[in-house]
Amino acid sequence: MVRELVLLLILLVALGVLSLSVIRMSPGMALRLGRRPEWRRMLGDVDYFQQAMGRLFAARGYLVQGQWVHQDPLDETPREVIFALERGGTRYAALCVRWIVPVTSDVIGRFEQSLPATRADIGLIATTSIFTEGALERARGCRMELYDREQLQKWIELAWPPASPAEPPSAPP
Repeated sequence: MVRELVLLLILLVALGVLSLSVIRMSPGMALRLGRRPEWRRMLGDVDYFQQAMGRLFAARGYLVQGQWVHQDPLDETPREVIFALERGGTRYAALCVRWIVPVTSDVIGRFEQSLPATRADIGLIATTSIFTEGALERARGCRMELYDREQLQKWIELAWPPASPAEPPSAPP
């Protein structure tokens, strides 16, 4: 009987260690558990980027209706995720791009032309990069919102504030 209990205890400890190592190895699992998205991983992994952006949109009050990874035939790895969002009765089509190069006016123009097919009320482009002046100019007057890397990083800060340092112990009376 004692032998069986010891073996059971060893098995439970082994399962616990295995579970912790799987959680540590899986960035997506960390996001599902509520951890703050890591910028470096957002840039390097499209699945992580997709999960992080979905969490960011949800934290900002959007209901994520659908999401698709877009594979550009010219790119080796996918760099874009498209979201169908809704907030307050307004439908959004969101193009989220994990780029290091600036978003140009050509991208804004192509997205603007595709918006009627999405049946969205407003277009939204979020990038891990920046927008060129031409892109910002092209988007003026359109029903489109643009969010660059600084704004995305602010979204992360607002949704997952950094842990405050421990309060210093109070002085004795």
